[in-house]
Amino acid sequence: MPASAKPPLNGPGARRATAASTITHPDTNKKMAMSLIIRILFQRRPRPIDNLDFAHKRIQLSAACRLRDTRGLEQPICGSGYAVETVPEKLQSSDAWRRIEDEFLATGRAAGVLSGLTEATDAIVRQAYGASIQPVCPESAEMLAVGAYGRREIFPYSAADLVILLERNAQSEPVKGALARFARLLWDAGLRLNYTARTLAECLDTREQNLELIVNLLDRRFLAGDRALDARLEARLPVVLLKHAREIRQHISHSARTRHAKYQNTCHHLEPDVKEAPGGLGDLSLIDWLAKLNPEYRSSSEKLKPSGELPSSARSFLHYQAGQDQNVLHFDAQHSLAQQAFVSSKKPAEWMREYLRNARMIFNEARRALDASERTHNSLLENFREYRTRLSNGEFTVSRDRVLLRNPAQLDTDPAIVFRLLEFVARHGIQMAHETERRLETAYALFAEYCAQPQPLWSELKSILRCPHAALALRALENTGLLTALFPEWTDIQDLPVADPEHRYTADEHTLSSIECVAGLPALTDPTRQRFSELLSEIDNPALLLFALLFHETGSGGSDPLGIAAKHARAAMARIQMHAEDRSTVEFLIEHQHDLATAMTGRDLDDPAAARALADRVGTVELLKLLSVFTYADISAANSEALTPWRLEQLSRAYSAINHELTRELETDRIQQVPGNLPESARFIKGFPVRYLRARTPGEIEAHLRLFELSRPTGVAVQLDEIEAAHRLTIVARDRPSLFASFAGAITSFGMDILKAEAFSNVNGLVLDTFVFADPKRMLQLNPSEVERLQDLVQRVALGKTDAQRLMRNVSQPGSRKRAHSPQVQFDSEACATATLVEIVADDRPGLLYSLAMVFSSSACNIDTVLIDTKGHRAIDVFYVARDGRKLSAELQTMLKEKLISVC
Repeated sequence: MPASAKPPLNGPGARRATAASTITHPDTNKKMAMSLIIRILFQRRPRPIDNLDFAHKRIQLSAACRLRDTRGLEQPICGSGYAVETVPEKLQSSDAWRRIEDEFLATGRAAGVLSGLTEATDAIVRQAYGASIQPVCPESAEMLAVGAYGRREIFPYSAADLVILLERNAQSEPVKGALARFARLLWDAGLRLNYTARTLAECLDTREQNLELIVNLLDRRFLAGDRALDARLEARLPVVLLKHAREIRQHISHSARTRHAKYQNTCHHLEPDVKEAPGGLGDLSLIDWLAKLNPEYRSSSEKLKPSGELPSSARSFLHYQAGQDQNVLHFDAQHSLAQQAFVSSKKPAEWMREYLRNARMIFNEARRALDASERTHNSLLENFREYRTRLSNGEFTVSRDRVLLRNPAQLDTDPAIVFRLLEFVARHGIQMAHETERRLETAYALFAEYCAQPQPLWSELKSILRCPHAALALRALENTGLLTALFPEWTDIQDLPVADPEHRYTADEHTLSSIECVAGLPALTDPTRQRFSELLSEIDNPALLLFALLFHETGSGGSDPLGIAAKHARAAMARIQMHAEDRSTVEFLIEHQHDLATAMTGRDLDDPAAARALADRVGTVELLKLLSVFTYADISAANSEALTPWRLEQLSRAYSAINHELTRELETDRIQQVPGNLPESARFIKGFPVRYLRARTPGEIEAHLRLFELSRPTGVAVQLDEIEAAHRLTIVARDRPSLFASFAGAITSFGMDILKAEAFSNVNGLVLDTFVFADPKRMLQLNPSEVERLQDLVQRVALGKTDAQRLMRNVSQPGSRKRAHSPQVQFDSEACATATLVEIVADDRPGLLYSLAMVFSSSACNIDTVLIDTKGHRAIDVFYVARDGRKLSAELQTMLKEKLISVC
């Protein structure tokens, strides 16, 4: 740096410029004080010490090498075979230190820092060794640099690892004194050294408690001492490494998995630890160690060497800036780094995105190296057994709990195999083998070209997203880079830092984490979160929820994040040819993703006007459930502390308030004026709940109007449609007592399992009833003539020509069974002026809806509006019921509750 130049006030040079002449090490004052205390204490009598502490780093010594202070420790020792000592210059105040730092601040290249500091450290430790240990053990000891120091990777304030290798146990006082003198010389030189004294036998010991030393010895480098002893080590250690490679790999893998788990197994932290976090320098060391133990992986280790420059440069800067071993790249450091000359052309977010992209590449290789290492333990017989696993099919095989392609060349001719592979992963929850991931990476261009053409890919994607392990499939798609091939819109947020204080991860990682939060809901046991697990189970099409989450952050960093995200989603949905009604749901979730989060932080959740306003924005109970789970996942993924118990309670309250308002509107908010865009026959819907218009597409309304016209001659019309894994029966008929119960009985008597139902009546006494049911025995599919017979039966019931009670007498009733959950029956007479709201939650069973409806009918009650939903083994039934045109009395409610519980 020229004499006229001034170091940046917030950069590493500022510390040196203001204090280099007086304080050259951040802990100098502390060390001076500690040295004085030690000298005073040890001038009185010798005391044994079990460890040494250099720059706050504790060094454990073996029992054989325990040191003892002497009265004259502070004085240069002459005689007894020792050379006259000279106090070495502190490294941090040397010309070499200043030259290395100046060169780094000018170029930003870490290679000069590592090599320069390694060379300077080598000189100091060799001098200390020659002045202390060498005179005492000229032919029976050597000094080895191990670990990062052995790899010549010394950072400004990082600790260097040394092994003093002895021929045999050092019990003599001269050896102990030499080790103590060696330690003091390193202390005086200002080095952060971790050293241990070991015998040759100890360095070849592969017991579990010694494996950490064995791993460090993978990166050994001779520094000084007996060459003959070093030759004996080099002759015997490789044999031990080869023989015990499995145990060593297991130790390395366990340590790496533990370290990764500490950082949530992601490299996309907004404030990463450049040494320990996934994708950092620790993973580069991991890959190198595994390559030394498994030569077939050495090519990957060599390929990644250039990737170490960026995290090494970041760590060097952090050390110079903090004046200590600081490795967390926090926000302040990112801004300070961006002001340096070697990165001045970039904004902090741009530099961080480059760093995170580099970290993702390193972490992917680290994952694959671990996977390959952990899978080399199985025997040939185990491999054969797993190869024949029952999960394998004609295209994929499962070996060692990983999915492999049977014919990798098929990727070149059939890009659609990627979707089938993803569905296999999503269905069975088995990760791809690292060989499979590499094959997919090579197919990027072909797969991107295939997905760029507008075509009906939504059916394949929906099948994947509906599977229980859809999050695992999406994670695999991102790990291989194919997510941007499928959806180029994803490129905008890949490795993108998010300017949000509540976020812990990048935009892409936050997105995948939110999807994983949804996937983890069914396994939760926390009662406060199980409510959202129940809501998820009640959602008809969870694929839309996951698709919306996949795109909800794609507008991050833009001037209009929600608008940009919705635009990206529309482009993608058009390209994959998603159905129009599904597109509107996805757009709604993206555009309204903050509605509930905003509501739950307010103080007006108990205000009916606020609940009505939110209900108007949401529109239907179905969308409310989707939005509630969406909000839960989005907040949960921000960071582990974001969704506090208070926030969980507020989100539940917001859901309950809006759900109550939407349920109340079924009876109170009726269609008074037919929308002008509908035909004259649309007067049929006058008197239906407003919900009807919100929940129906124009195509469905048009179909209902046609059915109304068909009913004119006879008073009834029936339409049966096959939908996804179910059937939908729509009926238009003139209302009469027990009609809804009779329809439910007719369908149940046919062996069908009712999943959903709705019943609306208009101002002229006509009803529109819709039943969605499953056909567990595939009767309608295997016997097409049964379709007409079912439709005819329903028509006869509507006209009163067939008694549903007689039909149900032929249906076997379930015997007594243990309930998974106690049935709940609630009455609300305040929801509506003319009817009582009855909500029933119970375990589902065949004929349950018929039994409930008959309880009301047999009690002379009229069912006005019905909303039924069944998910898994849980039924949620909502009825608006009146008797003689009035609400239910308290006495009648008590009687009905007893009867309803008895039939559940």
